[in-house]
Amino acid sequence: MARPRQYDPNELHARCVEVARQLLEQGGPEALTARALASGVGVTPGTIYNLFRNMSAVLHEVNRHTFTELAQAIDAVSVANPQERLHALAEVYLGFMLARKVVWRGLFEGPRVTESFPDWYLALIDGLIDRIAAPLAMLEPQSSPRLLAEQLFLSVHGIVALAASDRLDLVTRQDPHALAQADVDRMVAAIRAGAV
Repeated sequence: MARPRQYDPNELHARCVEVARQLLEQGGPEALTARALASGVGVTPGTIYNLFRNMSAVLHEVNRHTFTELAQAIDAVSVANPQERLHALAEVYLGFMLARKVVWRGLFEGPRVTESFPDWYLALIDGLIDRIAAPLAMLEPQSSPRLLAEQLFLSVHGIVALAASDRLDLVTRQDPHALAQADVDRMVAAIRAGAV
């Protein structure tokens, strides 16, 4: 009788996340199946389920890495002026996501098996919003900087969503970068006018 293969769980976990990301890049969220992942890693689907509760957990791990990379790119922005910083943050987000269109789909279009996400997942998203709220707070708005950051993120994110899915041209021929910069300018102008 053949002996079961022995794997280092940490190495296997890391390899699964790496291969899962490759599958996402090649075919989008629908390409990330237990069978495809197991084949890419060189294990059985059962081994995948011994490491991860389900395929959503695999996708969450890929997303953890993507959010961490995004946070590092945002944290590298060294502009101090609040409006210029917001422009730079929008540019980083747009560039980062458009360079990773299919992985972006995994972040926001992947299967939602449950209505709840792990606390660490929500904390990563909160961290992203906080990075937008900080320069907004420097502008001393009438409204909560956090709420304004959520609104600005959703506005720029909508541009990214259409551009990443190659659907922006259904709405406009404008450049996504120019649209994102205009969103920032509108938010800053509204704050300076005391409207928000």
